[in-house]
This record gives sequence, structure tokens and C-alpha cells, in this order.
Amino acid sequence: MISLRLSEEEYDAMLALYSTHGARSISDFARDAIRRVLTNSQALDNPLASRVHELGERLNLVEQRVSAFLAQR
Repeated sequence: MISLRLSEEEYDAMLALYSTHGARSISDFARDAIRRVLTNSQALDNPLASRVHELGERLNLVEQRVSAFLAQR
């Protein structure tokens, strides 16, 4: 578990952005951001694995958007 402090402006920005990035919560959004940073640092060693991971993330985002669309119907 990690705890951190954000300014009110940073928190408001996260509130405005997390759902547009396919995250279900601010925690998911923060986890995804950290995962991206970690993956990008590892990508220097393995660009193919990084690309596969990126495509997996995009597929997850598409799945979430389709699910959200279907839930609205």
C-alpha cells in the first residue's frame, strides 16, 4: 500500500481524467500510471514485450468502453 498527498488541483485533475482513461477509480488510475512508468523503464531492455503490453492495455480500454456502452442500453 502506498499513500501520498496531492494538492487540491492535482486531485481535481485526477477526478476529471481517471474515467476517460478507462480506470474504474482514482486508485486504478494511479496503479495504471505507475505500471506504465515501470513498463516504460523495462521497455528499454525489451521493446517487443513493451509493445505487447501496450496493445493489451489498449484492448482492455476498448473492452471497458464496449461494456460501458452496452450497460447504458
